[in-house]
This record gives sequence, structure tokens and C-alpha cells, in this order.
Amino acid sequence: MSTMTIISTSQTPTEFEENARLVSGDPTWSLDNERPSFPPIDDAINFVKNIDWADVRQRTRKGINNCGLVIAVVGEKVHDFGAFLAQV
Repeated sequence: MSTMTIISTSQTPTEFEENARLVSGDPTWSLDNERPSFPPIDDAINFVKNIDWADVRQRTRKGINNCGLVIAVVGEKVHDFGAFLAQV
């Protein structure tokens, strides 16, 4: 007959701290850090701060200008097609 070991996944905060110290290898690790670190948020904030907004503005203007040209050409072709159908 085999024995089964039941591993509890619920831990008290103290047990969690002890296990985290063992896993991380940092004997000073604690849940009571005054300044918790959020690298993904910090990275996102730095990414937004480093955006060259003048370049974004210029590229947006060019893109909107291209869209306007496409709309104008398509409108002209639709008008020409309508005029052709009116003469048929």
C-alpha cells in the first residue's frame, strides 16, 4: 500500500516569507518592503516618456494626408463611373 502526501497550498504570511527567502536566496526578503517594485509599470511609463512626439505628429499628419488623397481619388473615380452610367 502506498502512502500519499497531501501538500497544503494555503500558507500564512510568515510561512510565505520563509519560503520566499529560501527560493530567492535573499535572507532579507520581506513582505513589508516600503517601496514595492513594479518593473512592467515602470517600463511602460519610461516607454511613454521616451516617445518622440514631434515625430509621431509628423507621421500622423502624413498618414492623414495619404488617407485624404485616397478618399479624393476614390470619390473622383466614383463620380466618373456615375457620369458614365448616366450616359449609357
